[in-house]
Amino acid sequence: MDMDKKSVVDLEKTAINLDILEPESDNNSSLKKQRQTNKNIFKLLWDGFEGVETKGIAPVLEEEQTDVSFWNTFFMWFSTNIGISGLSTGFLAIYYGLSYSSIILIIIFFGFISCLSVGYFATFSTGLRQLTLTRFFSGWFTTCYCFSVMNWISSAGWCSINSSAAAEALSAINQVSGHNIPQWVALILLLAGSTIIVFMGYNAIHTFERLSWPVSIFVYIVLIARLKITGFVKMGHDSPKRSENIGNTFGFISCLFGFSTAWSTSAADFTTYIPKTVPKWRTFLATFLGLYLSLLITNILGAAVCYAILNGPKEWTELYDKNGFGAAVYAILSPGSYQQEHKDSAMDGFAKFLTIILALSSIAMTCGSTYSLSLNSAQIHPSLTRIPRHMWALIGSLVALGLSLAFAESHKFSSTFTNIMDMVGYYVSLYLGIFGCELFVFRKGRYDFFDPNDYNNTQKLPVGYASFGAMCVGIVGIFLGMNQSFWSGYVSRKISDVGGEIGWILGLGFSFVAYFFLRPLEAKYNRKHHPDNYLI
Repeated sequence: MDMDKKSVVDLEKTAINLDILEPESDNNSSLKKQRQTNKNIFKLLWDGFEGVETKGIAPVLEEEQTDVSFWNTFFMWFSTNIGISGLSTGFLAIYYGLSYSSIILIIIFFGFISCLSVGYFATFSTGLRQLTLTRFFSGWFTTCYCFSVMNWISSAGWCSINSSAAAEALSAINQVSGHNIPQWVALILLLAGSTIIVFMGYNAIHTFERLSWPVSIFVYIVLIARLKITGFVKMGHDSPKRSENIGNTFGFISCLFGFSTAWSTSAADFTTYIPKTVPKWRTFLATFLGLYLSLLITNILGAAVCYAILNGPKEWTELYDKNGFGAAVYAILSPGSYQQEHKDSAMDGFAKFLTIILALSSIAMTCGSTYSLSLNSAQIHPSLTRIPRHMWALIGSLVALGLSLAFAESHKFSSTFTNIMDMVGYYVSLYLGIFGCELFVFRKGRYDFFDPNDYNNTQKLPVGYASFGAMCVGIVGIFLGMNQSFWSGYVSRKISDVGGEIGWILGLGFSFVAYFFLRPLEAKYNRKHHPDNYLI
């Protein structure tokens, strides 16, 4: 009997203990499920899901090269450069005091020249990205630790500058009433949009670029009409000018060079999936026309905005001084920005809508820069290839956001933009001097002399002693010819009373000549010690 009572008591205690433990068990189970879900989401992001381009700098196989559309390539370059960043480049005429007619002539002629290298490099159907194939020309050391690092910084700078211009435009809306969107919020929204597209990869970017350009063209048609109505843009000697001389001309040409030729170091990134069966002339034409036409439209219109601000009412100048370039565009679109009788008119509401569309057009440009950045990240060191391309897109966007916020706080958009354009021009000039000398002088125009699968084989890839030495010599040329607020080179000071920005010209020339003399020395060394090397 006592045993039965004891058994009953034990059973009751066990039941009580199980009741107490059961909710704890449920909690543990839900926590485990939550951790597993988080782990699965992270793994999904890391590995990529269906539709995400996971291929990084590895060669694209022939069976993967299925992009045969002319318009796919054309709109890739046209849409990327038709946004607000192109307007910003033309607007830099405000610093050089040249007449509007002079600016137009510079854009037409030098814009044509600056787009040629991009179109040519886009025709390299090797299955490799631009800086990956550069390893076979300039050596793995110079490409990885010099060109790739500089291109990464250049891409991040472009993303930041482009997003900053768009954020300024959004922030200018409703500023008088105090109900405007803060710049940091606008930056987050704009960069988030581009990040999602770049995360998906090549096909998503090309699809977006093919569909996004009409809205920008629509805004520009209205902007041209508003400029005509206001009558503040004047041609020839009626344009406001400070110093119509050769020094200021070189300065604006340098900015133009930095805008278009900068794509030379990324050209093949956007044509890697084009098969060899597509004629080279067609790829060249699609790339060149897309880039050149967008440059003409945006740069000439951006310069018009510049002269409208200089000739226009003081309200426009104040809005520009306070909020930057994006606000200047909004001021021209909105009659209420300077005419009291048009306050809160229907056109003002339409101007806000157009400004929002124009700001969103920056996503197209940011996509291109961020995509190149996501590929260049893995170029710097082999260990970085462990991080997938699409994850680098997220990391690069966060870096661009940080830089954009810094630009927003500095309130010096135009001067910062000018400096970045010049720095990009310097770097690209070194790249073109060295790469061009190897391609045209020593390779006689051949770009398929290697096996793409050797892109990571340091036994066959040249180290790049000659290219590194030529780059250092080119930097000396840049310092002799640069004309910046912090340094004016010896040759630059001889051009005019305000100097002359020819750093990129001397950088290209010095690096080309230096490589011409140094390359045979490296080839001789390789023939003796590394006979299997591509540079012999």
